Amino acid sequence: MSRSPQASTPESNDNLPKRATEAARKVAPENTDHRTVDRSKLTPMMQHFAEVKDQYSHAVLLYRVGDFYETFFQDARIIAEALELVLTSKEAGKGVGRVPMTGVPHHALDRYSTMLVEKGYAIAICDQVEDASVAAKEGRQVRREVTRVLTPGTLMEEEMLHARRNNFLAAVVIAKNHWGLAYADISTGEFLTTQDRELDLLVQELMRLQPSEVLIPTNAPDLGSMLRPGQTSESLPDCLPNSFCYALRPQRHFTLAEARQRLLEQLRVRSLECLGCEHLPLCVRAAGGDRKSDVR
Repeated sequence: MSRSPQASTPESNDNLPKRATEAARKVAPENTDHRTVDRSKLTPMMQHFAEVKDQYSHAVLLYRVGDFYETFFQDARIIAEALELVLTSKEAGKGVGRVPMTGVPHHALDRYSTMLVEKGYAIAICDQVEDASVAAKEGRQVRREVTRVLTPGTLMEEEMLHARRNNFLAAVVIAKNHWGLAYADISTGEFLTTQDRELDLLVQELMRLQPSEVLIPTNAPDLGSMLRPGQTSESLPDCLPNSFCYALRPQRHFTLAEARQRLLEQLRVRSLECLGCEHLPLCVRAAGGDRKSDVR
């Protein structure tokens, strides 16, 4: 049996979204999660979906199928609940049976994506990158690739942004009672950083800025995961309010040497003295970490 290396306990059908069809209620528990389904028995398309989902485990995956963006397994349940969509099921292979499925029309992708991002979800959009008729003539699956990853702090699409407020992506580095904070609005190019002491001041600054997403360096195993507002994690410092979206990132992106070099290269300067932060290490670490995600 071929499974993903990260096993998971299958969800029961007791807590399905309100708009779940009878077909969705009959899905076998092991088929509700892409990590527990028997992949060797999946259709080629479903196998590819599971492989892409492995690569973007922190995001909900919207997968182009004809005129729709569909999603399956646990992501189907998440999206159906979040957007109040109908949860149904789809045949995934003769030896597997049906798996949860929901979807949105391709012309409504931006509208539904905006709704998901506003609720704190990261989204990976997997598009068809060739003419389906070409693949059909060659008797194979149409080629699909992830073309966009949307997170609350990295939106650049004008129709997804609020015209009257910044869409800040922030990064925080904490060392005992001292902290560094960097924040950028990718849509406008605004980029600022600061360093101070007293954690209460950090909280006040975050509350003032109201960032859409905050990057946190951690050694936790669930790197890349997104904490939505209200969610908690052992990786989240106790001093930080849980009213924001937090993205867990590797510590190495926030080391002083790597962060400093990244700033020098991206800003095309020989010294950080001209930016006023040469002797502010926490400031540099936060800024370098923020710039790393700026170009992900």
